[in-house]
Amino acid sequence: MIRWIIRPYQRRFRSRRSIIFPIVIFMLTTILLYTRVEYYTLTTSYINSSSLSSKITYDTQSTSINFICELKNDTIRAINQAPSDYCKEKIKNISCQIDSTPNFFPTSLPRFCPIRKGNFGDIIGCISNDDNSTYATNKLQVFNTDIMCIDHCLKLSVSFAEYNEFTNQCSCLSTFDNQRRLITSDRKCSDISIENDKLRKNLVTLYRTGYIDFGNHLEKRRHIQNSNETIIIFFLTVGGRRNLRQIKRLIRTIYLQQHYYLIHVDSREKYLHQELIKLSENISNIHVTNRRYPTTWGASTLLTAHLEAFKQIFDELKWNFTFILNLSESDFPLKPIQVLTNFLSMYTSYNFLRTHNREPFKFIKSQGMFHTFIHCNNYMYRIGSRSLIQNIVYDGGSDWYVLNREFVHYITYGNDELINGLRHIFNYSLLPCETFFHTLLSNSIYCDTYIRNNLRRVHWNRQRGCKCQHKHVVDWCGCSPLVYRSIDKTILNDTIDKPIFFARKFDASIDETIIDWLDEKISRRDLSNSALYLQNIYHLNDDTNNLTNVLKLIDLYARTLLIDYQQYRRDCFRDDKFHLEQIHFIFQLSIFQGYSLQYKFNDGEQFELFIKLNSLTAQHSNQIKRFEVGLELDSKEIIFIGTEQKFDIDQKFFIIVKY
Repeated sequence: MIRWIIRPYQRRFRSRRSIIFPIVIFMLTTILLYTRVEYYTLTTSYINSSSLSSKITYDTQSTSINFICELKNDTIRAINQAPSDYCKEKIKNISCQIDSTPNFFPTSLPRFCPIRKGNFGDIIGCISNDDNSTYATNKLQVFNTDIMCIDHCLKLSVSFAEYNEFTNQCSCLSTFDNQRRLITSDRKCSDISIENDKLRKNLVTLYRTGYIDFGNHLEKRRHIQNSNETIIIFFLTVGGRRNLRQIKRLIRTIYLQQHYYLIHVDSREKYLHQELIKLSENISNIHVTNRRYPTTWGASTLLTAHLEAFKQIFDELKWNFTFILNLSESDFPLKPIQVLTNFLSMYTSYNFLRTHNREPFKFIKSQGMFHTFIHCNNYMYRIGSRSLIQNIVYDGGSDWYVLNREFVHYITYGNDELINGLRHIFNYSLLPCETFFHTLLSNSIYCDTYIRNNLRRVHWNRQRGCKCQHKHVVDWCGCSPLVYRSIDKTILNDTIDKPIFFARKFDASIDETIIDWLDEKISRRDLSNSALYLQNIYHLNDDTNNLTNVLKLIDLYARTLLIDYQQYRRDCFRDDKFHLEQIHFIFQLSIFQGYSLQYKFNDGEQFELFIKLNSLTAQHSNQIKRFEVGLELDSKEIIFIGTEQKFDIDQKFFIIVKY
């Protein structure tokens, strides 16, 4: 009896187990598959939804912090755009960290500039509104609070803000006419008992922003210091192109024994770095930076390269200097460097930065300051919008500067709330070098050392230079100056009697004649022989996979020319094996001529072959001066990008005809 009762129970249990186990396994498998598919969708596939919740875990100083965030449209688009899983994860993590951390970016920063009239938010009083004021600098804006209105006017670099607490309307004034009817002083209109609604709408509270125009001018007399005691560090940031000869030419033109020369080479440029290391080993006052970063146009890493270079100067090199002046390989001097040295000896306490000539608010918007950017794999991704920092003046313009030692020391070692906040903000900003130094100088105790001039002439033509040509490296539209050509000599001649010592941009592959012309004026050398200009495109230490198919064919053709000589070496019992060392573009009078290929035999003997471009096109016209066909057109300079190209039947090509 007992046996019969137990056995049915055991059978029922086995029957249940046989049903439950497959169900449990099926559920676990489904969950695992769903989790895997969801992870794959987030990190690899395109995200099609407008928003997405994601839980991110961070480990900061051994403390586990969980962030739950909703990815915004810009972030999702950036994740979809990123080619690597690493960048996708980095974009997602930082976006979630920003969203989950209320003070990731500071809402306000202190302004230490001693040049001010009153303080930010000082109440002048309640006044009657004057819609016809000739001093209003902008149209009426609507803000939820008076602080937002005051800060908006500060960003416009004006001294007064009018705010109506009843309508939330805001306007900015450059000056305040004391003759206007002041109803009450030192009090807001909302603190006054006013029963008439119509009258209330016509009353505004007048505030001070604390801003007053500053910036010294060159016309003022300065203390003159012995020019031999004025030491300049020329900080060169080079890369992106392998124009070693132009870099050496620039250094030769600006070289003086009393000055120092520090060179940062883009971290992706092995050839330039190796060649400039050789140069620095032979000349004691030329050095190459220890740390290298990708200096992509507009990237946050460009500012990092500058800050790390400053640190190396103080910590390792320990150079005693007066100024740091930055240059690129596209710059060239307009006057002898001794003239610049004499000039700067009169301004040793000042800093030279060129500001924008447009309205401040428009400039801030054009710089992308309302957006957060992340640099990854040589691209600046735009991941979302952000607010401007309150209580500070935003300033910016050209990223070419002349900074004195005291301010550079503050940039490097300053540890107050202002500089720490700006360093953090600009680590996630586009074009940081065009705004960071200006904004820091404008808000720091050094604002009275600001001279709004960077002593150089830049060749701007915004109609041609602002065509979003940097979209391949940044999620934004930017502008670039044009290259000077021989027809621009008049423009440069106009700088003779002005405090302008450098100009940009120059490119020997586009027009070397104007560089020769300037070099002759500065160095008094005769450069009328129109020597060839060589620009490296391949070096022995490069990856051979970087050689294009066209260059491989040219190399193969060049090797056939050496077959007879190889046989001669074999007959003389010499090693006939050789390898390719370098390939250069060759230009004459800025016209592409062909390729220089350098080979080396194992016993050290070297050969250089010139493979000349052979044109099979007959040109029967006295009017046409130049006729070119290419695949990739630079619409800014109206030239073809890259000369080692071949044409396929299905490819789209362009034609340049010059009359």
